[in-house]
Amino acid sequence: MFLCDYHTHTRFSFDGDPAATHDAMCRRALEIGLDHIAFTDHFDVNAEVEGLYDFPYDADAAFASMMEVKEKYKGRLHVLCGIELGNATQYPEAARAVLDAHPYEFVIGSLHNLNRVPDFCVMNFGHMSDGLIRQLFDRSLDETLEMVQFPGITTLGHLTYMHRYVTLAGKKLDFKPYFDKIEAVFRALMARDVAMEINVSTLWKGLGISLPTMELLKLYKDCGGKLVTIGSDAHAPENLGKAIRKGYAILQTVGFNEVLTVQDGQKVLRSIL
Repeated sequence: MFLCDYHTHTRFSFDGDPAATHDAMCRRALEIGLDHIAFTDHFDVNAEVEGLYDFPYDADAAFASMMEVKEKYKGRLHVLCGIELGNATQYPEAARAVLDAHPYEFVIGSLHNLNRVPDFCVMNFGHMSDGLIRQLFDRSLDETLEMVQFPGITTLGHLTYMHRYVTLAGKKLDFKPYFDKIEAVFRALMARDVAMEINVSTLWKGLGISLPTMELLKLYKDCGGKLVTIGSDAHAPENLGKAIRKGYAILQTVGFNEVLTVQDGQKVLRSIL
């Protein structure tokens, strides 16, 4: 079975495990039988511009390190030099600059926070009214629709990222009232030949859902969506590749039998059967 993990983080991410060197992640990838790995460390544009992290993303050092392991493991492991570009449209010039600095092979476009609002991961959804949660989610779809049209994105990372933290707080979020807006996001992806990621971090963390959920993956398929990528969102070697097979099972249940990969700069669909 072809196995890949197209959403991973190393020590170059502000929240990466110090042990998560590129080399350690590659060694772990070979141990668990991965065929492809994409390194996609965080570059949240607003956080970088506003100095919100303790240390900035060292794009030059990270890219050099990725290129080193790409050569070292050539023929044994297909390594993609990538980046997770967060909240690109909040500071588009800074986002463009980081993408132009290096020839990234794979770019995840993500929305971690609304404009001028903290990251969803630090919000206390347990003490929010359902109405406020719905307002925030509605706004997240508007900003996601804008973000997916930013040039250079390969895949949309963890659509419904906010849902992870709503679920952790013991709350429910009904997606049906937002189907029109979600469909608009899907159609924007398809128009730009951008894939959608199934992020399985919520599966291996025990939340029982993927990001997006099976319900929304089915909606994407019904809209004519064909391109999906898959990633564990691992920030440490021991979590690399976790729940990828569970993600494959979800995709097959919905009707997807292939995932999008990148080889020699070209998008290639690979069977997951």
